[in-house]
Amino acid sequence: MSDTSSITASFPTLEAARSACKRLARAGFARNSIDIKRRRDDFEVSISTRDENRLRAEAILLRPARVLDAGQAADGALDFVYRNRGLTIGLAALAGFLLFGLTNRR
Repeated sequence: MSDTSSITASFPTLEAARSACKRLARAGFARNSIDIKRRRDDFEVSISTRDENRLRAEAILLRPARVLDAGQAADGALDFVYRNRGLTIGLAALAGFLLFGLTNRR
């Protein structure tokens, strides 16, 4: 008798499905138990896990996608810096002057 169960969730894009897989892997689930399959216009992520881990896997898999992963946020910040190099240098100079002014008060 098997103590495993399968949990499935659909995502609109491949990037969202891969993000869910990364969240599951970071939470300690085996990568070889996570599958992504294409179903018409959606991508379906399924995981086979033991019954005692079912609630934890469901919480991770079905969590709203509004929360960005740290890697996605870092990539977005780097893209902003590269696209707006002049603004970034100006903000860094302004921060330097501000720190200089605050530390040299007598």
